[in-house]
Amino acid sequence: MTAPQLPKEPESEKGRLLRQQYLALAKASLKDAKDYESLYTRYSDNPTSAQGLDQEVARAALQTGKAPRQVIQLLAQGPFTQQQVLGLSDEEKKEVLPKLLQYTQTTVDSLQQQRYLEYACSVTGKIQSYPDLYRDYVSSDLTGIQLDQKVTAAALGAGESGEAVAMLLHQGPYARFQQDVQGVAPQTIEQYARGTVAQVQAIQALQVGQPRRMPTRTRGMEA
Repeated sequence: MTAPQLPKEPESEKGRLLRQQYLALAKASLKDAKDYESLYTRYSDNPTSAQGLDQEVARAALQTGKAPRQVIQLLAQGPFTQQQVLGLSDEEKKEVLPKLLQYTQTTVDSLQQQRYLEYACSVTGKIQSYPDLYRDYVSSDLTGIQLDQKVTAAALGAGESGEAVAMLLHQGPYARFQQDVQGVAPQTIEQYARGTVAQVQAIQALQVGQPRRMPTRTRGMEA
């Protein structure tokens, strides 16, 4: 039985670093992953499992605060993507790369949307799909912003970094409507998201530092 063909080591320092980061995140999830070669051999023949691994790695990376564009680059070093381009000529790679870019982009966007939905369902106490959530909150800027604030508080409370939460808000109904329908610039959405996180962090800091009220004495109990 011949050994499976393995992808070459990335030529650039950035590519090597991304592959190391992918492996580190995969190890944290799998526990038994030894090196990239064994990881690739384990997943390259099973596209469904390889895509599942991509989702786990992407979720972990997003939770640590990596920007979606960085996670997209990270997934390019996963077994699924690497298997798709293995052995292809430069010309053939040019034809395949747009589809792979779309795959990684869709994977990251879907995960962020799912992560937002999970927090939203938690804070509202209502289990629903993202389209239903969007319809419920898109009609009013105020309710959309209030939902973002609640999601922010929940995500920060779960230990996510402020950077990660700010990027998460890009998938909220308010931000999606503002950007997709109203044509608001991404930079403006970024400022809104960061401002929301800063505001919630400030409120949480005040709540933590707030002294406990002493119980009032009942009349007749004074010495």
